[in-house]
Amino acid sequence: MLEKKTACQREFQDETLRLEALTHKSFHYENPKTGPHNERLEFLGDSIVSFVVANYLFGRFPNFKEGQLTLLRANLVCKKKLAQFALQLGLDMDIRLGVGALRDGGRASEKVLEDAFEAYIGAVFLDSGSSMRAVQEFMEPLLSPAVDELTCCPPPNLLPYKQESSKVDMSSTGSSSSDHILNSDLQDPINKLQTWSQRKRLGIPVYKPLEEVGEHNATFSVGVFIDEECYGSGKARNKKDAKKEAAINALKSVNNGCSNGGPKSTTAGSSNGLFKPVITSISNGINTIRSERHSSIPRTPISLKNMRKGLNNSHNPAYPIRL
Repeated sequence: MLEKKTACQREFQDETLRLEALTHKSFHYENPKTGPHNERLEFLGDSIVSFVVANYLFGRFPNFKEGQLTLLRANLVCKKKLAQFALQLGLDMDIRLGVGALRDGGRASEKVLEDAFEAYIGAVFLDSGSSMRAVQEFMEPLLSPAVDELTCCPPPNLLPYKQESSKVDMSSTGSSSSDHILNSDLQDPINKLQTWSQRKRLGIPVYKPLEEVGEHNATFSVGVFIDEECYGSGKARNKKDAKKEAAINALKSVNNGCSNGGPKSTTAGSSNGLFKPVITSISNGINTIRSERHSSIPRTPISLKNMRKGLNNSHNPAYPIRL
């Protein structure tokens, strides 16, 4: 993650709040007399960040529907984006980490950076006298360019915490931006894969654990199965990220498989699942012919007719077969 410092930190009236926000629990355990770690402030900041982002989007895009706003907010409060905000503030160099966390590359960890940013926002809230307006003013230099990147829509001149944007004519930008959001890759890959699967009438994807390696720094491996076929797998330090990576790889398989959106092959098992109805029909027809061969009853063309009928009725729509 390569992000340069592009925003200014707050000048705190209470410096102890800033130190608490930037103190990882690993540092606190090794230096218990240096004050509390940042988990309580992280708890507070998590809710504040979500509210401020929602309020900012609500004011900036008065024509956007609830689903579009939710999609945007999800991409602004995710771990990756909050970690980027922390880097833009330069928090990575100020976080107090224990020796073990430093050795494991804690300053570059998305989880550590995300937690530090949320704790920092919690500290800003308390240091400003519990002012949401002050927090929004602090976060807008981070939010504005991030939203521009997601929507390709320049921001109107908005006063913080005032919904004057409802008077702005968004007819020229609102619809195009909303279309961009709905048709972009902003959607969560897990939801995106489920949407594709249900449109293909393949059912809901099922995520199954494949492997778990290690105890302390465990690595989880998860596979995503659709219609009993494995479409992709993912590995990560936690099950949630492994599940997300599996969905991403499944979508890549779907998009690269063939032009009609179906996968060319899957991780577990080949394309037999796609041709299962066809194979079954052929097998049944052959078995019928074999049984008639050993029967005293004269054989008729009915076996071939039934096999032809079964093939035509049960083939996969992605692969037209007519006999």
